[in-house]
Amino acid sequence: MSQKEHFRVAGKEFDLDKETVEQRLKTIKPKRIQKVYATIKDKDFPVNQALAESVPGLIRSQVKTQEATRVLGKLGFSLKEKKTKEKKTKEKK
Repeated sequence: MSQKEHFRVAGKEFDLDKETVEQRLKTIKPKRIQKVYATIKDKDFPVNQALAESVPGLIRSQVKTQEATRVLGKLGFSLKEKKTKEKKTKEKK
């Protein structure tokens, strides 16, 4: 079992460890990924959702991506950025 780390996000202080995040997300269905996601037990979660679902009382809309990335990265989760498709523009001749 890993050691709990202390964090402050959206004015809320809490202690969290990797196993707790994995346990709390075990039955949660991931939302659509906008930009940054964490791979947790072979499922890709938007970082904001992963953190908000892991901390009771934390509201997803109050969590900034940068904060969620910091917390989940410190806990040892793999973080990735969704690749965006570049729109091709037609050149006028």
